[in-house]
Amino acid sequence: MEKQAYGIDLHLHTTSSDGTRTVDETIHDAMEFGLAHIAITDHNQFAIEEPINYLGLEIIPGAEFSTSYITDSGRLLEVHVVGLFFHGVPRTLQQIFRKIPQQRKHYLDAIITKLNYLGISISYEELLNTFPDSNQIGRRHIAEILVKKNYADSITDAFDRIIGNRSPYWVDSTKYMKYMSLKECVEKICKNGGFPILAHPYHYHCTDEEVLKIVKDFKEYTKDCPAGMEVYYSKYDEEHRKELLKIANDFGLYPSAASDRHAPKDPFERGEENLLEAMKEAVLKGKNTK
Repeated sequence: MEKQAYGIDLHLHTTSSDGTRTVDETIHDAMEFGLAHIAITDHNQFAIEEPINYLGLEIIPGAEFSTSYITDSGRLLEVHVVGLFFHGVPRTLQQIFRKIPQQRKHYLDAIITKLNYLGISISYEELLNTFPDSNQIGRRHIAEILVKKNYADSITDAFDRIIGNRSPYWVDSTKYMKYMSLKECVEKICKNGGFPILAHPYHYHCTDEEVLKIVKDFKEYTKDCPAGMEVYYSKYDEEHRKELLKIANDFGLYPSAASDRHAPKDPFERGEENLLEAMKEAVLKGKNTK
């Protein structure tokens, strides 16, 4: 007897940004894994613009928005927000990311210059030739080349030691990428009928107090718009998930389940379906009260 599909994963990347699987391949992978609901959320890009139901698999359009956020101490952070659009992406948002590609090129050039200085042979042309199907070259692609050339043992090792936010050779993207503020991003998603979700809250190299402040501000920016936070995130252990669930409950944010999957070897998350049902119901209620 065929096992019935179950579960949600609301944060997936494809070759439309820095993933290594196309939209169609990602959908196939999700079906093979047995998920019932997924969201395609490429970096600053809408890979799909309308909801899709493919052989019983619900595919929700969205994007992972990069935003700028200034801490109380004056640090400029790049904070990510997943925006889900259960009823499709409005045309007013189609051109929101048009200035980003050239900025990203400057950022990647800075990373490559740093790597070359360290004696690591890599070029932008090599990235383009190695990943011709990608619409958005990023650090993940650089990490794959570092592994291929034996500069790193794995993708995780490449990020931990060489290019990640906590590595000694980290290049700060905020010096090259001029993103909209976290406040403006949340307001745009809400105004256009979307559902904003604060992505991976422990990823921003912050203290516990700073994380709470980001969550607090994010919640305030949503005003009356329902919003969520990634709690069941594939890279967080059970202890971190419990902490995030308490924080989400304290601030009235809907918990989300997300893998942030970029490649075939990356695991899917299988969140409970009632999490998605609660989000949709909240959006519907919000519309009914306007």
